[in-house]
Amino acid sequence: MSAGTLHLNANNQGLRPVDLRRDLSGIASLMELCFGDMLDYTGRYAVREMEFLSRTGPLLWLLGSVAPNWRLGFVWVENGNVVGNVSTQVSEFDRRTWLAANVAVHPDHRRRGIAAALTEAAIRLAAENGATCVLLQVHQHNTGALDLYRALGFHVVTTRTTWERSSRVETQGIPLPGVEVRPARRDEWEAEFELVKELRPAGFNWLRPLRKTDWRPSFWRSLANFFTGNSVSHWLAVDESAGKLAGAFIIETGFGVVDQVALVVRPEWCGRLERPLLATALRRLAHRPWTVRIDHPASDEPAEAALKEFGFRSTQTLVWMRKDLS
Repeated sequence: MSAGTLHLNANNQGLRPVDLRRDLSGIASLMELCFGDMLDYTGRYAVREMEFLSRTGPLLWLLGSVAPNWRLGFVWVENGNVVGNVSTQVSEFDRRTWLAANVAVHPDHRRRGIAAALTEAAIRLAAENGATCVLLQVHQHNTGALDLYRALGFHVVTTRTTWERSSRVETQGIPLPGVEVRPARRDEWEAEFELVKELRPAGFNWLRPLRKTDWRPSFWRSLANFFTGNSVSHWLAVDESAGKLAGAFIIETGFGVVDQVALVVRPEWCGRLERPLLATALRRLAHRPWTVRIDHPASDEPAEAALKEFGFRSTQTLVWMRKDLS
């Protein structure tokens, strides 16, 4: 049976849009079953939140009545149970970009085309609402899912490993002769953007494309960060002999449970600059009690060595994939 023939039958079994009032508990259980060991803090929090909402009765009914189903995704139902799910969402950074997430099928119902049907439904929904592309993530070793998404027209954008460090051990600075590591000046934003564009064209976050406007200093962005408690700090590593940027790192903090760091290093400085940049970033975060997270390109051996030295551990490696819609 092909994916194109799978649909909701007269007994309300098969593919249909998510109905929060009926499906939330089943979706939470399915996510826990399929992704439990791989969920990060954000994922675990989302599951707990769904489980809580599923028990709120009238509140859930009200939420289900006002929430537009077309934004929630699809489920696959068998004998009244949710056995498959895909979440859909418009990217907050680009209304023409849609996200497909949490594609999950109960182990007892796999190899029947359900995952393909769910993903195709998400693609159709995005196209019908004016999307120009669909993004998703998949674990590097999930070869079955990778093959499925390639067959559906997705291509690999990049592969990133997530590293986390919970230790609050004081980190000593590591000087590197010939390189000055310092905060970026306001007039250096364009040079920093060009460096990141050259070395990390996919950007730092799968949800957020690399856009020049996000790097230009903005009074309104600074004001918004002030009121929300968020902070973004840009640091540069300047090759003093060549008078150009050798690397950079960015620190994003807030009131959450994770501080985010992203770094880039020019190829000619690989193996020498990662440790000084990481040491400086960790010293800047030493007073904060939260976990430090870095999403970094997979198979970057110099960076991996430095991350392990400073107490980071890898938690997952995800492949970012994209499908362009005609």
